[in-house]
Amino acid sequence: MLILVNQGSEKNLLSPKYFLYLAMGVAGKNKIDISSNPRVDAYYLSQHGCQEMYIFQPPQPIWAAEILLRRLLSEYNESQWYQPKKLAGLASRILNEVMPQRELKIQHEMVRELKLNEFDPPEIGSLIWGRALLGTEIPGLLHSNGMELPWDPEDWLQYWYLQSELKREASVSVDNLGLPFCRRCGESKAIIEDNCIFCGNTHCLTCTNCQTMGVAKSCIPLYSQSYPNHQSMKFQIEPRLKFELTQPQQRASEAVIRFLESRQPEFLVWAVCGAGKTEVSFGGLSRVISQGQRVLYAIPRKDVVIELTPRLQEAFPEVPISTMYGGSGERFLDGPLTIATTHQCLRFYQSFDMVILDEADAYPYQGCAMLHYAVGRALKPGGHLLIMTATPSQTMLRQIRNRTLDYILIPARHHRKPLIVPQWLKCDLPLAADFKRKGEPPLIIREFIMSLKKNQRSGFIFMPTILQIESIGSSLVSWAATCGIMGEIIHSRSANRAEAKERMLQGQIQFVVTSTIFERGITIPNLDVMVLHADEEKIFNNQTLIQIAGRVGRLGEAGRVLWLSKTQSRSMKTAIQIIEDMNREGYELDYLDH
Repeated sequence: MLILVNQGSEKNLLSPKYFLYLAMGVAGKNKIDISSNPRVDAYYLSQHGCQEMYIFQPPQPIWAAEILLRRLLSEYNESQWYQPKKLAGLASRILNEVMPQRELKIQHEMVRELKLNEFDPPEIGSLIWGRALLGTEIPGLLHSNGMELPWDPEDWLQYWYLQSELKREASVSVDNLGLPFCRRCGESKAIIEDNCIFCGNTHCLTCTNCQTMGVAKSCIPLYSQSYPNHQSMKFQIEPRLKFELTQPQQRASEAVIRFLESRQPEFLVWAVCGAGKTEVSFGGLSRVISQGQRVLYAIPRKDVVIELTPRLQEAFPEVPISTMYGGSGERFLDGPLTIATTHQCLRFYQSFDMVILDEADAYPYQGCAMLHYAVGRALKPGGHLLIMTATPSQTMLRQIRNRTLDYILIPARHHRKPLIVPQWLKCDLPLAADFKRKGEPPLIIREFIMSLKKNQRSGFIFMPTILQIESIGSSLVSWAATCGIMGEIIHSRSANRAEAKERMLQGQIQFVVTSTIFERGITIPNLDVMVLHADEEKIFNNQTLIQIAGRVGRLGEAGRVLWLSKTQSRSMKTAIQIIEDMNREGYELDYLDH
């Protein structure tokens, strides 16, 4: 029902409004609830012994209607409910607290006269299992499942809401203190009031935090339902790998299995860059799916989701895999294994028995409360969260020290060669002045670039800002070209990142001046790395520096990691210490060749 009332005016807009009603029947068969179409409720109530309905006019936005219902259920006893006039007075008093100058009037109806004569809603409650979807997303869900849509599916949703097949709440509401919050993403700060085209109100609460996933507003319902605990058909699967796990990988895989057999909610796989942590999860993943349960592989970055999908399809050819990321065109796929960006987790609700969170330290997940909230909500109560990363956050490290987070280390790569330990070169870097005065960069940078051509190697030169990359980086590329050495500049605004990587692999260019966008997810053989202004801790924290160093020597070859700066920052010292500790652990466990 799409009739909206705004300060006495009616508009046919996009969001439903909800009536508070009291239904009464014989032998205490009474009910108080809210509905966007009381005729649907009358159809349902007639089957449950209710004979009369007292409907409170006018209908309200869902956030106000649910506050009315919650307050009446919690603050007043049943003897007050079932005196319609008294209940109207109580409801009007509550409504005036949240929406001043509003008054509710009672309309009495007999259920048999109000109910729909023919109403046969299809089973859509199960389509919501494990999901959290805005009302505006429901038509897409139904269409993707091949359903002929009515002009408004709200009546169907109301019926299955009455059957307790789904939960419906205002996507943005206010708490008991009157403070706004978003039910979809958990945000409580970035909520604004705007002039709403959906409901016509001038003070509609809108969440700006998760609006890229569809606008959540106080007038738009959020439908959700946890995935039932009943298991689907069990079938035994084993990962198909083209190689055997290394000793440290096998040790970690066994630790993951033990974690899944325990009641621990979280477990960390801390693996050095290039150690093959993805394959470590396969044993636990296959175990969960073999038990008829569901697994989510959540990754912050879309490009990693795209890269990982064929690997998982190859390892588990018999398992249906759903892949979800921005621009994929798929939002409503369902199956035992889902691969999705952490942003897509906003559409899940208590859906998975196991969540594998890969690259837990990567942007945009790291430091984003919304994405932490989304991943946590995607996991069923009592489910298992497996976290995998090469660079744990400070929070994780603190949990490890406090023994509140169990973990396993993978301190070595498959080739049994130690990690390359970075070298710090203390130097001033007046690059712009050098180019202006001499027409060339400082000696140490010239030697680094020249060595790439001489030794037939590739190189990354990391710089902290886009401005530096475009000005000084461009000068480095131009100077190198005069020496017959080809290079490019790449940063987050560049459209040719994938092409630059391919040109480097093919030997068409020898080096790239870049930002931290190339700190992870890329393997280039025979690579050397240089970081300029490495002491800029806002950009080059210890996690970023470890990831940058992890680009080198991934195939077991020798390489150089050079950090140039005036001072040695705490992050630089910490990164070197962690790399050296990993090598020491690898030697002690006999995972590295001496």
